[in-house]
Amino acid sequence: MNNPAVIGSLIRRAVIAAAALVTALGLAVAPAAADPQPELRLEPPATSDVTAAYQLAPCDPGGTTSTDAALATQLNGTLKAKMRGYMSAYRVSCARMVVQAAHDRGLGRRAAVIAVTTIIVETSVQNISEEVDHDSLGLFQQRASWGSRSQRLNPTWATNAFLNKMIREYPNNSWKNARIGDVCQTVQVSAYPDRYQEQAGDAQIMVDAIWPHVSGPEGRVSVYGVLAGGQLTYTALDGASGRRTHGAVVSEATLGFTPKAMATLNFNTILVTEEGREGRLYRVDVRTNDEELIFEPPVFLGTGYTHDLLAFDGSGHLFGIAGGVLRRYTIGAAKPVIGDISGNVAIDEGFALKTLTATGPDWIAGTAADGRLLSYRIRGAGSWQGYELRGSTWQVFDHLLSPGGGVLYGHRPEGSLFRYFDQDPYDGRGDDLTGQGAVDETGWTQTLLSAQPGTVT
Repeated sequence: MNNPAVIGSLIRRAVIAAAALVTALGLAVAPAAADPQPELRLEPPATSDVTAAYQLAPCDPGGTTSTDAALATQLNGTLKAKMRGYMSAYRVSCARMVVQAAHDRGLGRRAAVIAVTTIIVETSVQNISEEVDHDSLGLFQQRASWGSRSQRLNPTWATNAFLNKMIREYPNNSWKNARIGDVCQTVQVSAYPDRYQEQAGDAQIMVDAIWPHVSGPEGRVSVYGVLAGGQLTYTALDGASGRRTHGAVVSEATLGFTPKAMATLNFNTILVTEEGREGRLYRVDVRTNDEELIFEPPVFLGTGYTHDLLAFDGSGHLFGIAGGVLRRYTIGAAKPVIGDISGNVAIDEGFALKTLTATGPDWIAGTAADGRLLSYRIRGAGSWQGYELRGSTWQVFDHLLSPGGGVLYGHRPEGSLFRYFDQDPYDGRGDDLTGQGAVDETGWTQTLLSAQPGTVT
């Protein structure tokens, strides 16, 4: 029999049988898996059991995501030890749940690295649901004395149980400075303590890749708006939670014209077009906000900007749609004059969108009247790729805005604002786009809204 996976599994089972025989003879034998009490783990000194076949339980109840699959491909090319070439969407989902648990406790990346190092060694990052070593189960191979079967097969519960013991064994945060392999061994009490440190480097690579996808967006979201009377508004939101941190602050002054479309260039600069056939474009320089909103008289830049929708991507490109034609301009200054606006490239026809926002450099998103949520990667004239993220229900929004980082806000005419988060806004898929609830059910009475791009990472 030459199948390494089968041989490895048989070796494990032989050791279990031998241990049971010793116990039957009345001799002392150490338990095979980690336990809150000091116990010696008994396991064969195989160099890797990555390919061994076990019964597995899901790690994320919602299953794997396209981001998990993309990270698996990335990690297979960057890992250097045991797991190189063996990462899958499932294994990434398991590591993600562990990293998420460490993050949610505020323990930071080092705690996540310690936990991921452990599951690399113990289970090759798999939620094993069969009792291979005595009554051990789960990612960490925890014994029955740790908790119930369902608890040990719950990656969040199992990770917290591991971290609880780590904190008990290393008071005053001393685990932060201890050798990673030593911390793993102290919690797990393995017969092979040297295995952990060998995997610590790869655990760090895995955590660094996964962490941004569990930590959520960070940054301040600055949202500008225009009221029906022509006043400007400013509202600040927290990038991670979506909650208001400031606002809404309303200007005393009015624009002095009827605005048609707007785009925020940066914290202190907004572009606004005037309703009318000439398509007059203005630059509005905001001097202060947070506690009050003051702006200089709008600076007239030029005519011909008849766009119904505008969006700036934060990296020099302004997008506008008029009559279904998408155009892209290059903005060459933070406070542009007409000479700083160049390009005027007609990307293509057929962009019959109801709303428009920019989600990243040369990426835009919008909603159609039939409720579809669409995303586009723009390369140049006649060169673009479109994706359908949702097939319906988004017709309820009259404004769509994004500060980047996968965050989307949808505004409804009755004054509510809803937040969404796309784990990977550039994968062209909507299976990792989730609703985060209402920022506010009422109060957003602006006729136009625009978020400062690139403020959320």
